[in-house]
Amino acid sequence: MIDLARLRTDFANTPLDEADREEALHLLLRDRRDEDADLLRHLLAGETAAHREGWGVSEAMILAALLLAECGREDDVWTLWEAKNASFDTMAGLDGFLLFPAGIAGTTAHVIAGEDHPERNDLMTYMSEYLEYEKLTDEDIRNHIANLRSYYES
Repeated sequence: MIDLARLRTDFANTPLDEADREEALHLLLRDRRDEDADLLRHLLAGETAAHREGWGVSEAMILAALLLAECGREDDVWTLWEAKNASFDTMAGLDGFLLFPAGIAGTTAHVIAGEDHPERNDLMTYMSEYLEYEKLTDEDIRNHIANLRSYYES
């Protein structure tokens, strides 16, 4: 049984296997706080590493990306992009709207400003093509995130 209070303060020193990460993410789904962003990055990094080795897209991977995107920090676009690129399955299975944690303008401006980031051009291309195809607004993204959360809460 995961002790969420302990995990929040000592996640870097707490070994977590796949089942532990999934349990922690379900607990965080019910009780995510803004200060959980570092923990969520850690959990998503664990899921990303696991997905580089396997097939499919786990519920835990989607939850970790969803919860991190909900934190609304533009810098998390890089972590979310890394997760999306973990495998062929994650590229297809993690929704593109999760790549706009700070909204379209804020996240896009952050990526454009990231001139030294090695993934900048690939991410800019993906974001541009995704937005052109989907014709999304910030409200659409918020609604997609809310619907995904609602799906996992039920």
